[in-house]
Amino acid sequence: MLRLIISLLFLTSCSLGVHKTGGERTYAYDSLSEYTEADLKEMAPQIVVTSDKDPNWGKNEALFDAKLPDIKRVGIVVFETSLQTTRGGLSGEDLVYLSAQGKQLLTEKLLTIWEESFSILKKDIDYVKISQVKKAKSVEEYGSLQESFIVRSRSSMAPDDIFYLPKGKNTTISTVMNPRGMRDLSLMLVPATEMMLGPKWSESNKHYVNSIAKELKLDAVIVVMSKIDWTAARKDKYSSDMIAEEVNLRIQSSILIPFSKYNERLKALGLRDEPNVNLPYKTYDTKLNIPVALTVPEADRNFSSIEKELLTPTLKTYKDMTIMTIDQMIIDLKKTF
Repeated sequence: MLRLIISLLFLTSCSLGVHKTGGERTYAYDSLSEYTEADLKEMAPQIVVTSDKDPNWGKNEALFDAKLPDIKRVGIVVFETSLQTTRGGLSGEDLVYLSAQGKQLLTEKLLTIWEESFSILKKDIDYVKISQVKKAKSVEEYGSLQESFIVRSRSSMAPDDIFYLPKGKNTTISTVMNPRGMRDLSLMLVPATEMMLGPKWSESNKHYVNSIAKELKLDAVIVVMSKIDWTAARKDKYSSDMIAEEVNLRIQSSILIPFSKYNERLKALGLRDEPNVNLPYKTYDTKLNIPVALTVPEADRNFSSIEKELLTPTLKTYKDMTIMTIDQMIIDLKKTF
């Protein structure tokens, strides 16, 4: 009980003093609409919630003033997903499920979307690709190599990756996946991003963040958590209300400043403190729910219908969300130079 109370107090303290912008949802997103890059940039401030918070040492306004070192060179060092989580290992009411290899393939597809979006939008930002990050010596020194569930080399999904499954059948209990070749920085099954995300200073993996930033000459690192789950149409057993058939998508990401760079900024401001914590510059939270058609006739319950009714609108929407998130990131990064 005491541990629970302490945890709640910590979470409450982390939320105090947080400044949020965006997320007014003036624009109604339509998964069937083909938005241009200009459309998505216009929608981004209304859909993406951006958060920041003054740290215990220094003020953000001074720490990220354009007169101080630029934040231009960045790279993704943690990329995790939580996809249609099934902790019990049994299928339920939601009809369509992923195998462990399916989750890994979908995770890698989502990462590819981030890589491609950065290459299109980066402008003056020097984005370091995952291929370079994986080769860094620091990656080998921290965490453990993520297990690969892919038996043979491939990138596209197949019927044994995502499928209709009757209620009560065994299914994967894997809930957090990292791309092949990445290091798993999770602690006691808690995703690394859960501890590193948010507008708060972070002790989690601070030496990894600092080490890889030095090795790759990064001004900051990016951590990303993507959460995707879907619900089949049914009546709630408690309220008797009809539950909508939809996909829930959420992208949470943070730009973290390694403690060595943080201390350089404090020193430039004439402050003697040298806190060894990661400093978040900005945190982004993007959520969208889109309608899908999972409840189809028995004869149509196959991979083709899953691809058409679930995967296509989900990936299209995720790509739009990624572009909006990265656009807001780049705007904020450019404020530092």
